[in-house]
Amino acid sequence: MKYKLLVNGSNQAIIKDFLSYKENYFDCLSTTDAFVDLEKHFRIFAPHALLCFVERIYDGLLENLQQLKQSDAYNNAPIVFVTKEEVAEELEANLDRSTVDLVLLRPITTDNIILRIVRHLDDEAIKRSAALASEASAGAEETQPTADFPHEVVENPEPPVKQVSAPEPPRKKHILVVDDDRNVLKMLKSALEEKYEVTSTLNGLLVEKVLAAKQVDLIVLDYEMPIMTGAEVYRKIKANSKYAKIPICFLTGVSERSKVEEIMSLKPDSYLLKPIDLEMLKTAIGNLT
Repeated sequence: MKYKLLVNGSNQAIIKDFLSYKENYFDCLSTTDAFVDLEKHFRIFAPHALLCFVERIYDGLLENLQQLKQSDAYNNAPIVFVTKEEVAEELEANLDRSTVDLVLLRPITTDNIILRIVRHLDDEAIKRSAALASEASAGAEETQPTADFPHEVVENPEPPVKQVSAPEPPRKKHILVVDDDRNVLKMLKSALEEKYEVTSTLNGLLVEKVLAAKQVDLIVLDYEMPIMTGAEVYRKIKANSKYAKIPICFLTGVSERSKVEEIMSLKPDSYLLKPIDLEMLKTAIGNLT
């Protein structure tokens, strides 16, 4: 099933680029951000998500979105912003962040926007299924009789003594980089180690050993490698329930359609092309950790 997206924003070049992908991944409909148009399209089109390419937070934008969420046409579809870091900071400062369900920071490729939205919608669908199963289970338990057990009453209990200790410094996020090119490993380690703990390995055979030994928060994974390809490593990680939730960012220099389609079919959390744009990589990592 294709997800349905309602798309708006003022940057027509970005929207046009995104809509050019719609036949493969989404059914898309473009709209203005006026409440009357949003409400009409939600009532008729019933999108799975509202995607907003936002250049700035102008008067009326958040109000229109909040009004949409309160209307009877709204179907709890997540609202996704694609925007610059300073706009996201303004959103946080105005305490209106709850209006938006997912914020993707630019620079970001169209492929990565697609992957993040699909992953978010898939995760939401899984959560809804789990919640329904939990409600059904709870309903069954309520029908079972419960016994009353006596309990001891302690008069004037002394309050527990609170132990005060110095707060521990925050743990650095741990990035695992997998690439068969030593120069790439060296470059990425140098670029990331100021903010992150970085472990690197030259092939996919050692990935699970690293994961078993260390708490890893994100994996940067090359696609074309000897012994095990990036796709094989990805499938092996996702097949292991202990590591399946670790975000994975693919790095690749491939352009062949079949290989690009294989990467996209895996639905990684991010996907960047070589030669590596370090700023784009840092932004992608920041979005995922």
